[in-house]
Amino acid sequence: MSDTQIDLDAYFARIGYEGSREPTLETLTAIQFAHATSIPFENLSILFGQGVQLDLTTLQDKIVGQCRGGYCFEQNGLALAVLKQLGFKATGLIGRVRWMVADDVAAPLTHMLICVDFDDGAYIYDGGFGGIRLTGVLRLEPDLVQKTCHEDHRIVRDGESYSIQANLGLGDGADRWASVVEFTLTPQSPVDYDLSSWYTSTHPESLFTNNLIVERPSAEARRMIFNNMLIERKRGEDQTMHEIATLDEMVALLDKHFGLPVETDEQRKALEPFLVPAPSV
Repeated sequence: MSDTQIDLDAYFARIGYEGSREPTLETLTAIQFAHATSIPFENLSILFGQGVQLDLTTLQDKIVGQCRGGYCFEQNGLALAVLKQLGFKATGLIGRVRWMVADDVAAPLTHMLICVDFDDGAYIYDGGFGGIRLTGVLRLEPDLVQKTCHEDHRIVRDGESYSIQANLGLGDGADRWASVVEFTLTPQSPVDYDLSSWYTSTHPESLFTNNLIVERPSAEARRMIFNNMLIERKRGEDQTMHEIATLDEMVALLDKHFGLPVETDEQRKALEPFLVPAPSV
């Protein structure tokens, strides 16, 4: 990531944001929500053999110009540049994904997130987590329960490490906190992200080289495609799962719900293996 300037007008048009550009908490919160609900998390570039590049010229062209999405290093990489250009005191961080990972399983440093400092304290911005993406910023205050339009969240601290947790309870008073990502406040450089992104996008055992993962929340619900399943979840309700039966249905769902057209026969062929349920481990 370099001194390349972001076309802020084009970026804000992409996310449908027309509010203030002053570097305030209100602006940050509004940008987070607009970004998360407009730009899909997706790994199609990996599955289509196009690779992932993190330079800002490529990120602008892909996410803004082509109206595509990306995964954390792409989405938060672009967001970090936007926030800095707006005058926010923003720092890139890196963390370990704990979402759907057992506590006794080691997790590599494969997730980018952002810390934004204000006079009254620090906040965590994360517009690029697939599956349970934040739709609001979180104050970096341990154990404080913070509401978003989806799940309640909190940040817990263990020494120098922090963990974001989401409450998956259904509103009946029974909390069910699940860890999402563990991180420290150590600033990262572009080369750190290049290394982690290369592993994430190329390793034969990476989640993203072996699965189709597409996600975008709306104000009312979370919606995700994981391989051959369309998963939907509204606040306070059990999630629903629909099995995608045909390639034509998969292509139609990618376009309808995520704005991701599948344009060539080669791309359609790359998606075919994900119609078959993955074997149980």
